[in-house]
Amino acid sequence: MMLKIVTVCGAGVGSSMMLRLFTQQILDAEKIEATVDASDIGSVSADFYDILITTSDFADVLRDSKAHIIRIDNMMDKQYLKEQLLEAINKR
Repeated sequence: MMLKIVTVCGAGVGSSMMLRLFTQQILDAEKIEATVDASDIGSVSADFYDILITTSDFADVLRDSKAHIIRIDNMMDKQYLKEQLLEAINKR
């Protein structure tokens, strides 16, 4: 089963697109197959995804979803994103 990941921000264009790119780079480097979407907080169907990557404020809004939520508040911390992402994937 293909892993489904979504990155979420307020409008679905700024930080979520950047996180989507970083996530895809990490997955490619680790040779992990997954679909990575970017979405805005208003239209994301969180339960459709296995992993959800967003900032703490949106994580609180989405905390009831079935997805594993990765909170990232420093968008430039790719190492933290990688650690959290691999940990979440290994738990599945």
